[in-house]
Amino acid sequence: KDTTMHEVGHTLGLRHNFRASRWRTAQELPHPLLTAEHGISASVMEYSPINLPAPGQSAGAPFQTTLGPYDHWAIAYGYGDLPEDPGQAAKVLKTVAQRSAEPAMAEALAYGTDEDNLLGLDPQALTFDLGRDPVAFARTRVAIVRDLLARQATRVLTPQDEAALLRRSISYALRDLARTSQTLMRQVGGVITRRDAPGSGRDLLEPLPAAAQREALQLLQVALFTGAWIE
Repeated sequence: KDTTMHEVGHTLGLRHNFRASRWRTAQELPHPLLTAEHGISASVMEYSPINLPAPGQSAGAPFQTTLGPYDHWAIAYGYGDLPEDPGQAAKVLKTVAQRSAEPAMAEALAYGTDEDNLLGLDPQALTFDLGRDPVAFARTRVAIVRDLLARQATRVLTPQDEAALLRRSISYALRDLARTSQTLMRQVGGVITRRDAPGSGRDLLEPLPAAAQREALQLLQVALFTGAWIE
């Protein structure tokens, strides 16, 4: 359902929105009812990872199974009923578009697409990240990788198991660690890029605060470069 909604969104003209995964907080993502009814991302046009809990924690909905607020907003702009008078129609569209400037909708309607991701500067327009705090997300994924690797070390295969089972399990862990490291690396030297219209009052290019960069770099050093694990 997640994939189908994403592809139908493309047929309706929607582009990727790689900033939509920042909608939920780290505290909201494990909430089963909230995430099942209202989603884990603000848009189905994200590339969201599976919403996995840290070992021993409760789990929220693993996939995006409902439309997000960004999707409803974008479709309202592109397909909503408009007055026949061109001037009135322009006013209606402007009113819809200006919702993105409302402080309460800042994360729900935030937008960053392929160019924002591929330029490699923006620490917020990312694929396969989840939640408003990228370091908290990374800590959870590192804990999952650590737990998976530890369990493989003591796993005993039976003659009925595939010979490549352990290797495949390890590859899943290493792949997820690699994706997580990409999220952390984008925080270091990251510059938030905005698509605001003139007069918004916000800087279109804003370096990520130094403290946030250092926090990401510290976790990256411990989780990847030193080979140590975080308790």
